[in-house]
Amino acid sequence: MEFANAAVALKILVVSQSRKQLNTLLDALAACPEGHHVVGRLDRAIDLPRWVDEVAPDLVIMDTDSPSRDTLEQVCLATQATPRPIVMFTQDGRREAIQSAVRAGVTCYVVDGLKPERVQPILQLAQARFEEMHSMRQELQRARQELQEHKLVERAKRLLMQQAGLDEEAAYRRLRKEAMARRLRLAELAKALLQQS
Repeated sequence: MEFANAAVALKILVVSQSRKQLNTLLDALAACPEGHHVVGRLDRAIDLPRWVDEVAPDLVIMDTDSPSRDTLEQVCLATQATPRPIVMFTQDGRREAIQSAVRAGVTCYVVDGLKPERVQPILQLAQARFEEMHSMRQELQRARQELQEHKLVERAKRLLMQQAGLDEEAAYRRLRKEAMARRLRLAELAKALLQQS
């Protein structure tokens, strides 16, 4: 899912219990110059995970007076495997409701804002926020991976220092030389050595 170009047409899944609100949303989406394509319309969130799997939307728009616990649970289930931007239009401006929605995976929580002229800018905001959050999650995952690999190398170094009576620098050189000889990453060699000991 790539949103770098804001003028791209999106596949959108719409969830709304209100026929009036649904029509407002559909009209607003039809008026967008990007030519968004509504790939599904639901009147209840219980079907959300199945529909997300089936139609693979780029973005989900939800309209609800107040997000119930069941609705937010369905949002979690729907985006667990494949996160995607979710815009929620609601009348509930309570802090607890906003926090619960964001924790569940809602990207953009809009109170009393379902006006046709606001829909496209809100979708763009949701896309931008989603991309930023996705990028931050990837950076965090990379940092955790690097830290885990660093710990493996440090443990393998200590093992070599104990077994071969090497100082830290010599143990590191030996690890590096062996990794190069075996065409392994340093962390892979470290893991193998630790498993053998």
